[in-house]
Amino acid sequence: MRLKWFPVASMCAVLAAGSLSAATPTGLGTVGGQVLDTKSKPVPDARVTLQDSEGGHLQTTQTNTQGHFWFPSLPEGQYSVRASDQGRISEWQQNVWVSPGRQTDVTLHLRPHKLGSCAAFLEVVPCANQH
Repeated sequence: MRLKWFPVASMCAVLAAGSLSAATPTGLGTVGGQVLDTKSKPVPDARVTLQDSEGGHLQTTQTNTQGHFWFPSLPEGQYSVRASDQGRISEWQQNVWVSPGRQTDVTLHLRPHKLGSCAAFLEVVPCANQH
């Protein structure tokens, strides 16, 4: 009896695998993952930034209620990913390789900002005229 069910189960597994890979267009991949706090708890509504290895192709997204994020339909190549929210930021996770038809998983850990270490707080103001 078991042998009769084996071909049916095998065919279902092949069809299921085919439907999963069809979610990503041919030649494109996905970066996905989760943002966690210092206690390894998910961070909802964190901003996640993706950048290609040449400093271009910048994209942003928000994490869901479980701290998960996705960047679908990416060309094959190398990327960097970073997360931030109010007063916290992760390190850039570099050398994230995207392969066609696959998802590359990344876990980002938010840490409190260190004063003076973030260039995003730099403000350029004009100097007063000196005569």
